[in-house]
Amino acid sequence: MLVVLAAGPMVGKAALESLDEESLSQVTGTGLAIGFEDFRWLIKPTSYFEQVGSDPVGSTTLQRGDLRWYGVNISGAGTGGFHWDESGGNFGTPCDASSLGCPRGGLISDFAPHDNPYLLRAFSPRGVSYDGTVVNSDPNNPDSTIYEYLAPSAQPEYTFSFWGELEVGRSGNNDNLAVGTGDLLKTQTIIRGNAANSAFRLFQFTQPGNETFAILYHSRLQGDFRFSAAQHDGPGASDVVGQPVRFDALEGLHFKNVDAYVPLGQLYYQALTLDTVPSQDGNFILEIPRLPDVPTHTAVHDHFYSLAVPDSADAGYITARAALLSNTPGATPSHAVDDSYFVTHGYSRWGDWYPCRGVGCPAVSTTVSPNRNTYNDTDDGIFFRKCESCDDFDAFAYMITAVDVRPGQDQYSCPGGSNCGDYAPRGGSGGVADRYYRQAVNCTANSGSDYQCGYGGSYNISAGSDYTTVNKMNPSTLLGVPGTNTLPVIRTGVANLGDARAEGLQVNYMKFTSYGAGN
Repeated sequence: MLVVLAAGPMVGKAALESLDEESLSQVTGTGLAIGFEDFRWLIKPTSYFEQVGSDPVGSTTLQRGDLRWYGVNISGAGTGGFHWDESGGNFGTPCDASSLGCPRGGLISDFAPHDNPYLLRAFSPRGVSYDGTVVNSDPNNPDSTIYEYLAPSAQPEYTFSFWGELEVGRSGNNDNLAVGTGDLLKTQTIIRGNAANSAFRLFQFTQPGNETFAILYHSRLQGDFRFSAAQHDGPGASDVVGQPVRFDALEGLHFKNVDAYVPLGQLYYQALTLDTVPSQDGNFILEIPRLPDVPTHTAVHDHFYSLAVPDSADAGYITARAALLSNTPGATPSHAVDDSYFVTHGYSRWGDWYPCRGVGCPAVSTTVSPNRNTYNDTDDGIFFRKCESCDDFDAFAYMITAVDVRPGQDQYSCPGGSNCGDYAPRGGSGGVADRYYRQAVNCTANSGSDYQCGYGGSYNISAGSDYTTVNKMNPSTLLGVPGTNTLPVIRTGVANLGDARAEGLQVNYMKFTSYGAGN
């Protein structure tokens, strides 16, 4: 059910109405509050969005490529759901939408309730222009007005998914997909989470000579993601264009416990702008112009992007470090970070392990961390997983190099001797190089001369009975590693790569230009 509510300055009691033209014509106030209850948006599995390629020209060996996205869906993430195969009734084979193996769920009861709705309004907030002057300094007589569309500040988890189809080498036109078919790759993408607190704004850009239509989008995504290319081994499997299929419930690349904030543009002085490509009809340029950086260092850059310290003091590093410490319990930050930093700088975190290491951080525990992922963990981090009917595979990797980055420390290479085992690591000899590896099964943290533990926390590859080299290929024979001992491999159905993060992401400049195949 869709409801609309006028968002005025004073609302004592408000009734919810169906959204229709007559109701909209009577709306007054500062905006529209749009609520969605018992919401679900489904596209038929055979309906699609399409990006049509063109035949290459000249001597290129490239082939035409067409992309299609079928069955786009926003639905519930609770129990009860369906696959795309259109069997078992109007929806498909039943599955559990509370898992990442089920692409279509039920209704979302409070997708955007009346007390936390989507908000569409015209607004004149105070800000800074491209040259550093203040915009809308007088709230009673504003200079510029923006239009913004704000997501609810909190939402339940929901499922966003689609079935992708890549067709390479098509020879026919797209009026009839069954004629002139090329080679196909079908994929499935499932996101289980929400985009609460995202913001979309339209305004006039303030760059001199480029006062054009501008877009701002601050993307906030939280949840779990899965990408799969393995079709279910059953009667629904198919390589026919446009035919919905069921995908394997487990296989694919998974990202669990993801939290990402990506700010594309800022009000007035940085934005997404659109332009045409000269002499290229139908092509376009999507650009984020460079941040203003005039010789006097305007308030735009110093205030919003770094602490007001000289460049010689590594302003960017100090600001990012202070921002990390300000959000770390027990840390001792030496600089205060303006709240604007957390709006202008993004981050992306994969997994729920965010350690703080180094100067200013709390004391590092020497005990094995219970939060580190095991090699076959499926509850957190980034991992590959095999299909249900597939055999286990052998996983192998060099151990992380132990690096101490604190001032005055330079232990960045293998210390040699017994700590390096019998190996002379690649790029060096005699057990000295810029990376090394161990055959140790367990890590004993802070054990003095034993360098089994990677910098940043404890390390454990204990695989129990799976930790063996019996009847398995020794990777050293392929990698050119000298020595007589075999390197350990783990036979598993899951390979967890651990957690990762990128902090302090600053979008200074971006440009995307579309061209036809012959350009």
